[in-house]
Amino acid sequence: MHKIPTFCSMCGPMAGCGVNCYIHNGRLVDIAGMPEAPTNQGRLCPKAFASTQWLYSPQRLKTPLKRTGKRGEGKFAPISWDEALTLIAGELGEQKEKYGPESLAILSPARRSYNDYLQRFLAVHGSPNYGHSGLCAIQQAFGFAYIVGFPMLGMRGADLDQSELILIWGANPVFSGGPQGRLQKIFKARERGARVVSIKPELQPDAARADVWIPIRPGTDGALALAMLQVVIEDNIYDHDFVSRWCYGFDQLADHVRQYTPQWAEEITGISAQKIRDLARMYATSGSACIITGNAFDQTVNSSNAVRAVAALIAISGNLDRPGGNVVPVGSDMPKLNPVTPWELFTPELINKLVAPEVAMPFQPFIEGPSSAYYSCLESVLTQDPYPIHSIIAPGTQPTVSTRNPGRVIEALRRVDFLAVIDVMETAAMPWADVVVPVASMYECDHPFEVAGNWIMARNKVVEPLGEYGSDYQFWLDLGVKMGYGEYFWEGSIERCMDYQLENFGFSMEELRAYPTGIVYEPKPMVYEKYEQIFSTPSTRLSKAPYLPQGKVALYNTTFAAHGFAPMPEWREPPEGQTGTPDLAEKYPLIFTDTHTSDAYCHGWLRNIPYLREMQPYPWLHLHPDTAKARGIEDGDWVIVESPHGRISLQAQYTPGIRPDTVMSLHGWWQGCEELGLEGFSLVEGGANVNLMYSTDPADAFDPLVTAMPKQTLVQIRKAEGR
Repeated sequence: MHKIPTFCSMCGPMAGCGVNCYIHNGRLVDIAGMPEAPTNQGRLCPKAFASTQWLYSPQRLKTPLKRTGKRGEGKFAPISWDEALTLIAGELGEQKEKYGPESLAILSPARRSYNDYLQRFLAVHGSPNYGHSGLCAIQQAFGFAYIVGFPMLGMRGADLDQSELILIWGANPVFSGGPQGRLQKIFKARERGARVVSIKPELQPDAARADVWIPIRPGTDGALALAMLQVVIEDNIYDHDFVSRWCYGFDQLADHVRQYTPQWAEEITGISAQKIRDLARMYATSGSACIITGNAFDQTVNSSNAVRAVAALIAISGNLDRPGGNVVPVGSDMPKLNPVTPWELFTPELINKLVAPEVAMPFQPFIEGPSSAYYSCLESVLTQDPYPIHSIIAPGTQPTVSTRNPGRVIEALRRVDFLAVIDVMETAAMPWADVVVPVASMYECDHPFEVAGNWIMARNKVVEPLGEYGSDYQFWLDLGVKMGYGEYFWEGSIERCMDYQLENFGFSMEELRAYPTGIVYEPKPMVYEKYEQIFSTPSTRLSKAPYLPQGKVALYNTTFAAHGFAPMPEWREPPEGQTGTPDLAEKYPLIFTDTHTSDAYCHGWLRNIPYLREMQPYPWLHLHPDTAKARGIEDGDWVIVESPHGRISLQAQYTPGIRPDTVMSLHGWWQGCEELGLEGFSLVEGGANVNLMYSTDPADAFDPLVTAMPKQTLVQIRKAEGR
């Protein structure tokens, strides 16, 4: 048995956790954390330890497939890799000629190290329609960028080592990147005396270890942030010097938030006015405080307002880029990579073709390049508004599970002219595909290199490929060559591609392999209060105009105002809620929401893996025991959960640490597990797909700035008969 260092593949190709893979007779037999990896430092989660079962799963795709039956039947015949590429290239070429290049959309997966290749292919082809999910990251990054000048994301930027108060707000640091050190930093901060406040509807593990748990109603985080702003300003506990020197529009904001009192927010959030005042005062007067934001801010129709309110709160309280606050990192001595994303090809003509801008048009492109909204790309197939998408490529993503209204999505997949699915494993969208292209797992690849902060390391192949396929990266290079775009895709050479990206490092990909556990570059000394630098950051728009035109925190955003958007954060009710739709709440008295992270699964994947499925065998519904008993529901009963939009079936789990008016489930259920004899679940009515439950009404289900979609609705529950 011998050891090969590489990266864990279970959360997708990315610079995640370093692992040591143990090989016997050419087969992966064991896995352990890599102590030298600065990301996880030898720690791993259950997903990593399930790698062997995942790699050798019976659901692995081994050869390309071509549809032989009707859409939805799932009948395919095997073809070769070259035949699959020829088929896709032929279809895309014909449609480009007939409908224009913008008729192609590529649906994005969660952030992976091959996402930039998707943008590259689209731009070279002539389409801007990168269908971003609208479910995480971009929404927070956008709000922070246009208020404080830097696209902060979630847990990054929280100076946990020096903070005296840590607000975990709608985030899940236990299950989201748990092995990567943030959780340990939170616990260490608490041990040295820092206070921890967890703001979320359920007493998840981090909340159980916090000093204070604020059980907020789902979808009302923006109302809480606005009320906290009101208290900080009204009580005169903001940082006067910082506001005077570095904030634009404070007087307008002060007048604006007078309406958002703690009493106003109490009815909406379900948190008492006194607790809101106490929280605001604690945050503004703690000396140093940081906020860790999570998916609660990404998946709500009030997303941009909520993020902007939190960003303004960080700024006026004096916790921006100061020790213990939310800071902008200074980086390391690591050279810059040559980008795969072709920013030079993003032109006004290309961007103006967006079928459904994810970020509003005046702010395109954003940090990943031009993007259309994932759901709206699919919707255009049916509405033909403003024009129809004719071809869809779905690499490492599951449209029937990843976005709202799966019935409508399935209809779009049935009617689109051409659909290609690219993945390691069988997916929920496969039955509607015209061609299915398997790709190698990252345990079967010797590329790419991965970068995490100040660490760079080459991937190493652990086992030989189990079938006829190349990697995700090789697929796009080969398809580019087939389309006649070879000059933009290194003529199909993955080695040239890797070496191009590494040119500034002074070594090749092969030379990087001389460092088995990679190279760690020296971090630069931290510098705080870099306000002139931060507030002059050029935006990603084609003009490169700064995010902050006044060179100050945009408490009143003149750029938004100039384009017809609210210049200051406002409150917007969810499509269904106890205060926004009280009549509906009489029929559906409980609030339903879902979480994307768990200790066992990665979004809509891995439920076919026995080790993990044993941990969570059934789709669950967390509900308070009192709420359950009032409906005659026992712990473990199967229940019907019904919203104004759909109905699903879940297994009740008594959860004393949850708001009695709230029930909560887990996103991503569809797979069965052959080894355990567990069948899969319907994607539509009566299954366990939480996307059935939410509104997709264009009038009220999208944030107008960032196309965020809700994961809050109202439901009634009852015991399922006959189960």
